[in-house]
Amino acid sequence: MDLKNPHFNLVLFIILIVASYVELTFGFGGSVYLALIFFIISLILLARLIKLKGAGQPRLKGSKKLLLSGIAIVTADILYNFTAGSDIQTLDTMVIFLGISLIALSIKNTSVSSMGEFGVYFSSIFLVFFLIVYAMPSRMGSNIYDYYGYYATTIPAVFILQSTGFSLHMDSLVTFHAYGVDDIYYKIDLGCFGFYSMILILSTVLAYRLTMPLKNHHSLLKITVILFAASYISNLLRILGLVSIGYYYGLDTMLTFHTFLGWALFAAIVLPVTYVYLK
Repeated sequence: MDLKNPHFNLVLFIILIVASYVELTFGFGGSVYLALIFFIISLILLARLIKLKGAGQPRLKGSKKLLLSGIAIVTADILYNFTAGSDIQTLDTMVIFLGISLIALSIKNTSVSSMGEFGVYFSSIFLVFFLIVYAMPSRMGSNIYDYYGYYATTIPAVFILQSTGFSLHMDSLVTFHAYGVDDIYYKIDLGCFGFYSMILILSTVLAYRLTMPLKNHHSLLKITVILFAASYISNLLRILGLVSIGYYYGLDTMLTFHTFLGWALFAAIVLPVTYVYLK
């Protein structure tokens, strides 16, 4: 594999961003430190991407107003969570990243400002999709995304598990009990549906398209399809794997694998496929 291939670096960047996000959002204990490590490596890859593609001067122009706006966004979000006594959640991570990106965009260094421009597009696109897919339906009391989860993940997973002899009982669209060595209650949420990883993939690809000069759009489209398919398959395998581990080894063992199994499977599927496709 040619490590100078921009598309391969883009795939590595997406894997690390997904891993970082999952560890930060769904992890336990020291996962925040692992998420930070993944995020730092992803930024290094982003800088490498910009260098490989020769992004040039950003289309977005930094200014003192954008710099102050970025500082205000980061400060306001952190202060709000501190005073409210709440943890940093999904929306917070992207809002803070948007603020940091606005700050980076306003720095008079081409590489840093180019990374800032990518970050502004990336976080803004993610926030728009997140609001449309999750926040707005939730505010209106809709559970439309649960039906996607039911038909796309819950039903296939339960069918496969029951077909192989597992004792399961469906409780609702997205919940079921597994009666193994422990009686474990499972709730399949947006993270298990693959919504978060798919939004991250789409946000990254669109930001990449807006920021980097491209000659072959079809190649990027094919990579996006590969990433989406890998995200779906890895999330389905994650459910099957976690239920199997919990069924035979208990709740505590299952929780040990809970956070990293999804992104590890995602990487294990994506890397060989992109290797074959890009070589």
